[in-house]
Amino acid sequence: MMRHRLATVPVSLRRRGMSLLEVFVALAIFIAALAVITQIISTGSRASARAQFQSEATLRAESCMAEAVAGIVPLQADRKSFEDDAAWQWSLAVETGPHVDTLLLTVAVEHTTETGRVNGAATLRRIIRDPQLFLNAASASSTSSALDLLQ
Repeated sequence: MMRHRLATVPVSLRRRGMSLLEVFVALAIFIAALAVITQIISTGSRASARAQFQSEATLRAESCMAEAVAGIVPLQADRKSFEDDAAWQWSLAVETGPHVDTLLLTVAVEHTTETGRVNGAATLRRIIRDPQLFLNAASASSTSSALDLLQ
């Protein structure tokens, strides 16, 4: 009698919901997709932070190089922290240049955490004329002018 009664019920009305197994499979697919999306977002945010540190390191290195070339910073090997953020440090190395009467300036900037991990770093190298040449020429011309006045 029970069989006869099920046979008369339309197929669309026999099954009204999802089985527990189908719910678990759907939940597993949702959790796996959520884990993948979370990993993608985490990777993107780490890459963004790394790019920001790299950009700031480059800008700070360009600023230090400009100060060294302008004569604001003495042209001697040195390593210092930036005044605005002690986590950022810069160093200047001065070497003999590849040509006569030139100097090779190397500015290195890096940001380190308290644990010592480097977040961002940049190094710039620039060849400049030895500023001592200009000072020697200026002092020679002023000395010769003074001698000319005495005669």
